[in-house]
Amino acid sequence: MRDNEAEFFTEEQTKGVHLKIRVRQWLFRQKTAYQELVIAETTELGRLLALDGKVMLTEADEAFYHEMLVHPVLMNLDKPEKVVVIGGGDGGTVREVLRHPSVETVYWVEIDEAVLRACRQWLPSVHAGVFNDPRVKIVIAPGEQWLTQWTASFDAIIVDSTDPIGPALPLFEIPFFLTCRQALAPQGLLALQCGTPFYFREEVRMVWRNLRQVFESVRLYLGFVPTYPSGLWAYAIAGQQLPQWDLTELQRRQRERGLFPCRYYSPEIHLASSVLPPFVQELLEEVGARDKGEGDGDG
Repeated sequence: MRDNEAEFFTEEQTKGVHLKIRVRQWLFRQKTAYQELVIAETTELGRLLALDGKVMLTEADEAFYHEMLVHPVLMNLDKPEKVVVIGGGDGGTVREVLRHPSVETVYWVEIDEAVLRACRQWLPSVHAGVFNDPRVKIVIAPGEQWLTQWTASFDAIIVDSTDPIGPALPLFEIPFFLTCRQALAPQGLLALQCGTPFYFREEVRMVWRNLRQVFESVRLYLGFVPTYPSGLWAYAIAGQQLPQWDLTELQRRQRERGLFPCRYYSPEIHLASSVLPPFVQELLEEVGARDKGEGDGDG
């Protein structure tokens, strides 16, 4: 690699769109049993974690993603106590889960132990010490296999995986969603990221369709993550019933749980994130037209 190439981390977000981030220092590289792992110190965005050439996070914007993956689902629950996090080897999702004071146990299920080790060493600002929290139970296993042993056990399952392509694809398919439904308590909820509806329309459409075939209610919502493809990121919450809290109730819950400060999430953002632009509504309506009569979603 030439010096001028080595100064940048480059992600191919699509064939025609690449993201280049200037690197001050390459901190860690490893070919694990599952993926290529890179951690670097960038000039403008703090430390960067990449897996198989894709940006998983930068210190500058990781809270945008982690807060929006975690807080909308847990704020919908009256008193979340038992939570599963699948993936999320950097620890940011577990960090945000533990901010909810009612949480007693977090099962953190990660397939790649090498990611945990590297992030524990190199990304302390992200994991904030969750590896040492007695509420956290780390399990090294494929999430889709580990979860099959549980029935009606969890208040929330949060899937913090790579995008719905390649090795992570089983975490977005109907058999896994059926396993999640079995493992969730009657009022339990599933939350996951779905990719970008701007570049990856088919992937978002697939996840939406699969969720609707398993759960009575599904809600898609959006957030902004500057270093992710297009910046526009989709998430979904699914369950047998999704509550509809108003602003006053969400503000009350935020105060009671002490969810301050947040960098991206707020009760106002919570409500606004479910307001979908027409091109996303059309994407979901296409699924409804194709699958008419196969189930309802709560969009």
